[in-house]
Amino acid sequence: MEYQLITEQHVLNDFVEAIGNSEVLAIDTEFMRRRTLYPEIALLQVFDGRHLALIDPLCELDFAPLWELLKNPNILKVLHSPSEDIEVFQNFAGFVPSPLFDTQFALQLLGSGNCVGFAAMVKDILDIEIDKSESRTNWLQRPLRESQLEYASADVAHLLPCFEKIVAQINERQWFDIVIAESQLIAQKRAFQTPDELLYRDIKGAWQLGGRDLAVLKELSIWRREKAQRKNLALNFVVKETNMVEIAKRRPSSLNSMRNIPGVDAMEVNRSGKEMLACIERGKAVSDEQLPQKVLRLMDYRGYKQAAKDIKHKIAAESKETGIPADVFASKKQINQLISWSWKHDETERAMLFAPDILQPWRAQYLTGALKDWLPEPK
Repeated sequence: MEYQLITEQHVLNDFVEAIGNSEVLAIDTEFMRRRTLYPEIALLQVFDGRHLALIDPLCELDFAPLWELLKNPNILKVLHSPSEDIEVFQNFAGFVPSPLFDTQFALQLLGSGNCVGFAAMVKDILDIEIDKSESRTNWLQRPLRESQLEYASADVAHLLPCFEKIVAQINERQWFDIVIAESQLIAQKRAFQTPDELLYRDIKGAWQLGGRDLAVLKELSIWRREKAQRKNLALNFVVKETNMVEIAKRRPSSLNSMRNIPGVDAMEVNRSGKEMLACIERGKAVSDEQLPQKVLRLMDYRGYKQAAKDIKHKIAAESKETGIPADVFASKKQINQLISWSWKHDETERAMLFAPDILQPWRAQYLTGALKDWLPEPK
């Protein structure tokens, strides 16, 4: 497949004009995520079936004309397993292309199982072996090698013919809207940020802590995310979760005592020790009446196992009725998500949180009757 590497504005403008009347575009991104909180885009691939471009975002380019095209509701954008690509677009372009068709989810919907990789899809549908030797290459290096460019172009060149075969089966079952809705859900979840006051509950090991310790963990959690966002550092490169729990539990009063906590990295203390001590002091200052309630694990709730079993049974029955695989309706994680949302949070907190996947539009449409005791009352 022939491709063009775009590094100049006039070439990008010509390409956008050439694909302007397309009904479907295959899209992929190459990015790096080493120590950063946000992915660093390194290449953008677009293919309309005739014109294939590898667009270099490290060059000084005005992407506005291309963004208008990717926002066009009349052009379907096809990606494979787009969760991280969605995050790339949210951070680099400030929006997510839509409508978006995820071929990996579509295959799951058709019964091919969870997380079918791109190479496996291409082999199964097109009987073509994909060379994955460049999958872990440094995409930010310049100039890009020819082998890298060939690899990147193959991702979208093979994606489009795979999509054409997949979408025919999806349309036959009248599930096209489900695929589009699932991609919208992924984008919404990627954009959502847990409120500061509830962030500590997502920390592994929080269930081990008492109220005063949780007050400290709450302060540490808010501070860590704010610093990660400000410095564009992966959360664990600010401070590891396990160390946050230990620091909250022991509440050291000096840098030396913090360094003596087993597992705590000296570099973490050198970089952020004073800030963490300030978090500890704020947690200590919380009045007894305002201390967080103990965080319970689902297994600590009476009736959890039976509730999960009942939900799974009802979903299995709906799966048999509709032909939609049960694991597409809800994985074990998504079932636990629903139970946690219902049992661990009051009405005020639920209004602040992103509703569980099972309560989102297309699933709720099918499951409202089966799970009426778990679904909110219609407005």
